[in-house]
Amino acid sequence: MTENGWIVASDLNGTLTTGSPVLAVARWLAKNQPDSYPPLFELRTLLSYLQVKAGLKEIDTWGKEAMSKVLGLVQSPNLQTLGAIMEYVVETELWPKRRVEPISLLQEYRHQGANLYIISAAYQPAVDKFARKISPEGSVGIGTEVVLNAGSLALADQLNSRDRKISNLLAVIGPRPIEIALGDTFADIPLLEHAGTAIAVHPDRKLKNAAREHGWRIID
Repeated sequence: MTENGWIVASDLNGTLTTGSPVLAVARWLAKNQPDSYPPLFELRTLLSYLQVKAGLKEIDTWGKEAMSKVLGLVQSPNLQTLGAIMEYVVETELWPKRRVEPISLLQEYRHQGANLYIISAAYQPAVDKFARKISPEGSVGIGTEVVLNAGSLALADQLNSRDRKISNLLAVIGPRPIEIALGDTFADIPLLEHAGTAIAVHPDRKLKNAAREHGWRIID
């Protein structure tokens, strides 16, 4: 990354891809460690997500529970295993289900000299791998750390979501301004409000209303 490059920041899930890191890890388990894969895991995960859609559970609470649960099913993990899982997540799920228009925008910004920061609650290694798929140089992923501890995989204590997204980004970039930011839900509003130019990508209702109020660009 170059200190004089201007800064573009983007959310990942929903904004740049419609893929699910949680379901991708589950599919890796089904393929590589079938004995540890619970029957109907994907169906149960999708059904539990309906609680979020119905307003019965916070998205952050659901996300942390689902991400932690599927990681905890991995048998005898090590750094090599973690790398293989995250490669699988990106190559078979997140990148194939990428959103072409916003990624093309990011690649054009990078061509113009921007430094790209992809910020997400998703697993840090997968976020960083996805960022480098967009551009091998000048791209960084900031996600939720995955910890290898006592023979198991676990998430860091707090998800990299909502206000933590912007605080963690600012800790990396320092006083440099965010020129452009992209997001898809109300949880990305703090990030978008910090940017000179904000872009709402397939926004949820709350973000779409905010985008209209602020005059932000909307990609539907």
